[in-house]
Amino acid sequence: MIKKITLLSLVLLGFSCGKQNTGYEINASIDSSLNDQIARIHSIYDVQNKVIDTALIKDGAFKFEGSVESPNGYYITIETLKGVIPIILENEEITIEVYKDSLQASKITGSKQNDYVLQYNTSNTELRDFNIDLRERFKTAQMARDSEAVAAVKQSYDSIMVEAVKKDKAFIKNNNDAIISGITLERLVKMNQIEEPEFNALYEGLSENVKKSEAVKNAKTTIATKDQPKTVTPNATGAINIGSKAPNFSGFTPEGNPMALTDIKAKVTVIDFWASWCRPCRVENPNVVKMYNKYNSKGLEIIGVSLDKASQKDRWIKAIEDDKLTWPQVSNLEGWKEPIAVQYGVRSIPATVILDENGIVVAKNLRGQQLEDKVAELLQ
Repeated sequence: MIKKITLLSLVLLGFSCGKQNTGYEINASIDSSLNDQIARIHSIYDVQNKVIDTALIKDGAFKFEGSVESPNGYYITIETLKGVIPIILENEEITIEVYKDSLQASKITGSKQNDYVLQYNTSNTELRDFNIDLRERFKTAQMARDSEAVAAVKQSYDSIMVEAVKKDKAFIKNNNDAIISGITLERLVKMNQIEEPEFNALYEGLSENVKKSEAVKNAKTTIATKDQPKTVTPNATGAINIGSKAPNFSGFTPEGNPMALTDIKAKVTVIDFWASWCRPCRVENPNVVKMYNKYNSKGLEIIGVSLDKASQKDRWIKAIEDDKLTWPQVSNLEGWKEPIAVQYGVRSIPATVILDENGIVVAKNLRGQQLEDKVAELLQ
């Protein structure tokens, strides 16, 4: 149940503010032990995470130069390091101090929009630290099989989520020219944490540049269509809207047998995107198992979709066994290029898509108690 609160989604998109340069220049410093490795900039919104630029690390530094039509969401990877550096790439002079032990914590300066991101993250430091403490308490309670302690942590988690949503809405209202405000608004919509009237009020307060951002346009479309049942195919970015008919897909079971979504016949179906290497997924699995055992006989079915790679197949199979995942599991073992994940617009895991008995998407990205409550509601 307990998962890391995403304080900054990697889905970053926006339009520039302030001076208009003809191109970007990124100067980065990094530990010289990484000399001769390759740094890459990837596009967030390209479904294949397209590489738009590369640089060779020399003398503890690397440099990117180029131009973008408008600020957009990207991330930087370093050849042998885990993690990414999320960045809003705009035509400015940007400096990055790369922290090799925590790429996401790397310091970005010289860009107004990335300054807004830093401001947002800093304002949420206390909540983030409290959430980390909750995760440790949750693991301890689970290991001790202390149901009362688990319940207490769940209650605290629900409270922190309420507080986080309040802070997000206040940030949007007080920083109407920040691209991160548009991104945060989109995330609230995707997490079903905001209703249309409040969305409209926050939307009207945004600057024209932020209103034009892809994040806000996506959020507005989702709000406008979420209560309109219809059959559609995924759009160009692979997004699946609430109220749409879930497109069929197929993959292979751990035994190598083909299986399709249409093979699943249930009153409620949960498509669960996860991977053996995903720590939040693994922490959540015991709760999903508990929910499955409680509601499977009443009409619930789950189909797991793994984002493991072919080289990780043994780890995938072992994780299924270790976590006692007894529901159907499929994967094409292509990692983040997993065709099912691309088809469903999945950009982070764990992620869920909940379908009714007619295969209509009724909810997305619910976990923990919210997921169980929705399943119970649909099975009534």
